Amino acid sequence: MAVLILRYRDDNGASRWAKLLSAPPTTPDDVIDIIDIPITPNSTTEAVIAVYGRNPELFDDGDAVKIKAAQLQSPVTSDATLLCQGLNYASHAAEAGHHVRKQNLLFAKSSSSLCGPYDDIVRPAGVELLDYELEIGIVLRSKVTAGTVVDNTNVGDYVAGVVLCNDVSARDVMFGASFLQWYQGKSYRTFCPAGPLLYLLAPDEVATALMNLEISLTYQDVERQRAVSSDLIYKPAETLTQIAAIMDLKAGDLILTGTPGGVLVQGTPKFVDTVKTQLFDDARRREEMVVEMKTLADFLQPGETLALTMRDLHSGLSLGGQLSTIAEGASGGAPAA
Repeated sequence: MAVLILRYRDDNGASRWAKLLSAPPTTPDDVIDIIDIPITPNSTTEAVIAVYGRNPELFDDGDAVKIKAAQLQSPVTSDATLLCQGLNYASHAAEAGHHVRKQNLLFAKSSSSLCGPYDDIVRPAGVELLDYELEIGIVLRSKVTAGTVVDNTNVGDYVAGVVLCNDVSARDVMFGASFLQWYQGKSYRTFCPAGPLLYLLAPDEVATALMNLEISLTYQDVERQRAVSSDLIYKPAETLTQIAAIMDLKAGDLILTGTPGGVLVQGTPKFVDTVKTQLFDDARRREEMVVEMKTLADFLQPGETLALTMRDLHSGLSLGGQLSTIAEGASGGAPAA
């Protein structure tokens, strides 16, 4: 049976795991009821998934306590490998100026980008085109290695659950830095708010849940993104099989499945021409791209807010929400994952 689990920082600064008893939080001011899970403080996501697999009854023991949602941390710990899918909704591929997808686009993101669902998103000094990407994160239950083949009949053996994510992106770094630095543009600290919850599923619940998730993102009180997981072009099972042919993954690792249409950057003819004609002139490419993109949007500015939500349409269960504020260029003081 599915459970909602979370990770929070206690009064002594230790990270603890708990099961949610009350309504899922959507703001840092929410007060929630939890039961602590009897596992060593500062344990990894992989360890919690293993405990749930062996002794699910431990998630029901203990006394309920109240905490503020502001204490919540990412339910994916920083030992995880983060892989991402790009242009995995037709709506996003179209606004980016791409033809119909014929190949899965995979790239990586630093695990030190992970932060809590209510932490500030820090805009690094010099970044002008800061953008959001609403995404469903898939958390692994077991390792994926060479020869692993995943389909809808066994996807629950490999996927433990899902988590709401924001794949924050510095577009001027991604497309303006030398040879198009996607990894750098997506890997700054605080560039992956995750949570508030890990929706931990039983193996036989996974296939249905993965087809029935609804996500939304509101920017400055205006809805900009909404999608359902059934619209993903490359589904989780197919993607895991492809990844297995390339590299190993372990339990607790995270795959971000792509963002729908509605991001701030747009693949205008001028943008595409700039990337094509100025590929080897980094300074000029970045300058022209920034000018073009700023005619369309101001991009994320300090003090602005993003609100994200996720829901399981099959069960009707809310999976909570994020609320992030954009902060200006912190000097090394980003929140720990």
